Amino acid sequence: MAQPRHIPPKQDNPIVQEERKHEGAAVKAALAANVGVAIAKLAAWAFTQSSAMLSESVHSIADCTNEIVLMAGGRVARKKRKNPQHPFGWFRVKYLASFVVATLLFFVGGFFSTSEAVKKITEVLSDQSARVANRGELVVALIVVVISACLEGYGLHQSVKESNERMRHTGMPHMGIYRFWRVTKSADLASVIMEDTLALIGLVFAFLGIGLAICTGDELYDALGGMFVGIVLIVGSLLLAYKTGSLLIGESVSPLTQERIIKAVEGTEGVEDLLNMQSVHMSEDNILLCLKVQTSKFDRDYDVTTVNKIEDAVRTAMPWYNWEIYVEPDMMRETQAGTPDEPGDLMGWSPWNSNLVPRIS
Repeated sequence: MAQPRHIPPKQDNPIVQEERKHEGAAVKAALAANVGVAIAKLAAWAFTQSSAMLSESVHSIADCTNEIVLMAGGRVARKKRKNPQHPFGWFRVKYLASFVVATLLFFVGGFFSTSEAVKKITEVLSDQSARVANRGELVVALIVVVISACLEGYGLHQSVKESNERMRHTGMPHMGIYRFWRVTKSADLASVIMEDTLALIGLVFAFLGIGLAICTGDELYDALGGMFVGIVLIVGSLLLAYKTGSLLIGESVSPLTQERIIKAVEGTEGVEDLLNMQSVHMSEDNILLCLKVQTSKFDRDYDVTTVNKIEDAVRTAMPWYNWEIYVEPDMMRETQAGTPDEPGDLMGWSPWNSNLVPRIS
């Protein structure tokens, strides 16, 4: 049986290999920050029994587990090789890891934080003596919140820095961090950006809750702050689950990348028309691309040469990606009711027949 032509694996691409030297910097920075933050928050909670501080401690522990899972998923994706059972490699493990983080760690952590805060609210409402806040202890908790915000801000800064580097490296137009979050195919960056943002929002609620408890002497505000931290975690987990779930199912390339592919293919010598194109990101740097093209001559040897030229053109146009490319030469035929400008049946049956290549306006 004929063997498929070998496509160089990801690490054989020198441009992607160079990019790997900086890969995961945001995740490592976030892990380093969150370990220290989690220890400080747990110590502050043990000292103050603050509801907001307990919620923040759970949040930081979830964040630490998040980064460990992401790093483990990235390692599996890099080390595991293609095999007959996994012909396109293990790249999607990173997407799976991010989805697990979203659905389990954030969601479970959010529910735990919220339930504990609700218990505290019920307690202070039923027992007036429990509403009296210990201002001295809460001041310690407030100091920890401020320090944590500085560390989390550093983590978000690293995420922004890596995002800007990613945009520069792939020729993307510069955009804001949260617009980048919506369009990125990087599971690591999507998770860390969301995580750092949620951490800062949660710390704002914790600061307000503890601060109001200190000012009023009412423990209820601290409990309310803890509840809002849990709600932030739940909302964030839903958003991240939607994002990573979409990546796990399989997203096509961006409109900008699609436009570059069309330009490269239609500019290749021997190509008359690009009839169809389907693509999916296997990871942020690995793309599966399937093309159906009409060539100038319907000749086997000529088509093989043209296919090789198409693959070279796409890889040259966007060398920062690893490509798994499949090209099928075909021709457009008129139907009985069709005109030269309308799509007709393509020679031979193919699941592509009903879809024309999308055009970028």
